[in-house]
Amino acid sequence: MPRWNVAAAQYGAVAGSYQANIDHHLDFIRCAAEQGIDLLVFPHLSLSGLRPDNHPPAFTDPLFDPLSEAARRYHMTVIVGMSLSDEAHSAAGMVGFLSDGSRIACCKRPAESVGMSAQTPVAPLLGQRSRNIALAVCAQSDDEAWPRSAADIGADLYATGAAMTELSYQQDEMYMQRWAHKYGLTILQANYAWSGAELRSAGRSACWDNLGQLVVRADQGELLAIGRRDERGWHGEVIPLR
Repeated sequence: MPRWNVAAAQYGAVAGSYQANIDHHLDFIRCAAEQGIDLLVFPHLSLSGLRPDNHPPAFTDPLFDPLSEAARRYHMTVIVGMSLSDEAHSAAGMVGFLSDGSRIACCKRPAESVGMSAQTPVAPLLGQRSRNIALAVCAQSDDEAWPRSAADIGADLYATGAAMTELSYQQDEMYMQRWAHKYGLTILQANYAWSGAELRSAGRSACWDNLGQLVVRADQGELLAIGRRDERGWHGEVIPLR
């Protein structure tokens, strides 16, 4: 199997400030680039904070050009969470800034502007052979349709940006391990770093290999939970943001 370096960004968002969050995403991207990361996944709604934005800028807006340029410069796929909308609807979604400078977006509810179908439970595959990524969008950990669909479309890795709390974490972890083993998927889960009034975050972003074995689990704080695949299989490390 080709070498692959993936990371979950355990991130602390600034509520309501796209510019502050873009700048902070760039801090994580630079740190990931120092570690040779190919895929970086941020938590749910990382660009806007935990409150969905009913009138978000388009994911193609020049406001987000620095993220696109950073992904291209560092040859990295960067997956972020943000609200997506058309003229009638707004929904939480995920945006991929790809290493060739292009962008792709998906949301759970269909929106004409992002071209998704209501029947599509997982985003189209991103990446290349043996390094294919399927995205879970606002998926509950116990919703088996998402990992099953990821396996059905040939994903090597199932990526989810979560908002796990201290109360939910044990159950979330149990399901992620179960789906990894059952469907032969590597799973990468990014969670928020900070606790707050709206979310008492569990931290503990993690990666499980395709046998359901834990590769790495972070603790608290802003950091990268890194999984590295080589000829020996998967192994992990935790790198504080710097």
